[in-house]
Amino acid sequence: MKRSWFYMFPLATLLLLPSALWGQGGYGRSGSLSQARYGPSAPKLPGVELVGPLDTALARVMLNLTADQSTRYRQAYDSFMVATRPERDSANAAIAKMNERLDGGDRAAAMFYAERLQDVGKTLRDRQDRFEGDLRQFLNGDQVKAYKKWREGEDQAADRKRRETQLRWDEAGVRGDFGGPRASAPEIKTALPTPSAVAAPALGSQAVRVGRALYITGQLGVDSTGALVGSDLRAQAERAFANLGTVLQGAGATLRDVSALTIYVVNYRPADLETIRNAGAAYFGANAPIATVLGVQSLGRDGALISIGATATSPR
Repeated sequence: MKRSWFYMFPLATLLLLPSALWGQGGYGRSGSLSQARYGPSAPKLPGVELVGPLDTALARVMLNLTADQSTRYRQAYDSFMVATRPERDSANAAIAKMNERLDGGDRAAAMFYAERLQDVGKTLRDRQDRFEGDLRQFLNGDQVKAYKKWREGEDQAADRKRRETQLRWDEAGVRGDFGGPRASAPEIKTALPTPSAVAAPALGSQAVRVGRALYITGQLGVDSTGALVGSDLRAQAERAFANLGTVLQGAGATLRDVSALTIYVVNYRPADLETIRNAGAAYFGANAPIATVLGVQSLGRDGALISIGATATSPR
């Protein structure tokens, strides 16, 4: 009887060794068990195509469109957004379901919605590529280059976003194997990079994400080099709103996600409200955010007449 027990003990010890090795990377390095269980990486999800092309207000300023070009761009953009609304609504619903499953630690169920999202994203990307190809019919070479530069910046922002989601997918795999839904994690502040089409702020970050909340610093009426676009309130307000839209898109949000605007105006007069409303017309239609307008003596940049900051909620 003693001899039988002696030979069973080493066997029991050996059976326990693989569990100990999991935490030390014994199987993760070889890829035989860890990757089979958790998957090699997060799925590659769609990017800028979920938001759509450069919107009309931004295009007018960033591409320096003429009145006729602005009209043609607006018609093409509005037609595109109406035609693709069902796909974008479907994509947003899939994102919400996918994130819900990830938060619950169910990586397999989240992958189901990720695959649906990939299918919808492919359709949207194909249609957006055709839309952008048609722009050559009424844009000149410099304007096409400016649009491509914007698109490259948005694609880079989407790639950064994909890298950020990798850890979330990895954590979901671990929770699914070892403990079900996770406890609520603290929301971490993350400073977001400045899009290439917008000048970096002189102080602090361009935008900060805390959970799904986005906080965007006051945007000035300056171009990507930091030069003021004009000396009048209308020109600077149009550019400031355009810059705000660019930062929102870089953070995975749109003007529809803005919940509050804070607008500082140098030597403010009540008549300035109409100028601001016209410059930011896209923000002040149906379902508009709250807006606070404050008159100030000066801003942090000589010659700047307006600063527009925002709070938004990212859908992703």
